[in-house]
Amino acid sequence: MNPLRKLLNEGRVREARRRLAAEATPLSYAQLAQEHAKLGDARAALAVCEEGMAAFPGSADLARLADRARGILREGRITELKAELAQAPRPALWRELAELYLESGQVGKAEEQAQAWLRRSGESDAQLMYARALSARFLADRGRDAGQRAFEALDEAERRAGRDPRVFELRLDLCERIGATADALLAATALLELAPGQPELEARHRRLAAQADEPRTIEQALREVEKSGVLRGDGEAEPAPAGRARDLRPTLQRLAAQDGVEAALYVRGSTALVQGPKGATAERTARATRALLQNSRASARRLGLGQLMSLRLEGSFGTLSVAAGELDAGALWTRGPLAPQAEALLLELAGSDSDFGGEQ
Repeated sequence: MNPLRKLLNEGRVREARRRLAAEATPLSYAQLAQEHAKLGDARAALAVCEEGMAAFPGSADLARLADRARGILREGRITELKAELAQAPRPALWRELAELYLESGQVGKAEEQAQAWLRRSGESDAQLMYARALSARFLADRGRDAGQRAFEALDEAERRAGRDPRVFELRLDLCERIGATADALLAATALLELAPGQPELEARHRRLAAQADEPRTIEQALREVEKSGVLRGDGEAEPAPAGRARDLRPTLQRLAAQDGVEAALYVRGSTALVQGPKGATAERTARATRALLQNSRASARRLGLGQLMSLRLEGSFGTLSVAAGELDAGALWTRGPLAPQAEALLLELAGSDSDFGGEQ
């Protein structure tokens, strides 16, 4: 950073501190956090956000800024880990790097690191991390092939690790989400044998036992999930984060307000935010867009084309444009071609939290 600009920003930090001391509000906390971010001090920005959230726990702006600060710190640590791995690869580094990628929703990169670790060491922990990455991918796109790969990796993790409770925990979660209740019950039983006396696990076991007469195999359950796009617990286990959802609505509203726009959508898993259509029409639009996205991702994988980045359909209905992230997507239905300004806003929606702070 230019020394003069740095000096000016440091002065703004001092002024923001004085405003916060004079009147503590979510806005004054956010302003101080932003000034720290402009200096490139994400750690200080996060500390300010956390202090502010403790005082004002309902502040969506502070929660959003804190998420971005954590993202910057996470990316910094990822860069450090990649450099260390290039010089002296070892399991602890691969594990942390894959964990960080999963935490940030970069499932493909987590999968790559787990595979590299597995090729290098063949350790059971590497296989389990690979199974976790494949499971995360399946929960995101809900395709049968992705689900089969996740369960195959999990079977191999169990073969290598034996009766490791982490393997049974992952199997239990996956089987519950797809509705393979009998298999989920077997995993819960194994966990209770390994660690008896856990009230939450016992209650979960009882609930599964009451449902275990459902004659649904894992293969049948995966087919149903692929067809419906719905997992057990949808709407409970995967709500849209409040701060994130509020952050996205202004962009969706700006898109929907433009001439020729029929609908603007943001889709992540089973959650969809829709601007434009109302009621049942909005639900149908979201469901159709989600199905199109899932099928396109599955087709791209089957054809070996890699990750889906964008999609455009044109017809008598107009144009449907989709910008896809790894776990989410923005979509815009317009009566005519997509305008450059609308395209720029659309790209903001898909897996691309804007930079936190930065020079002005």
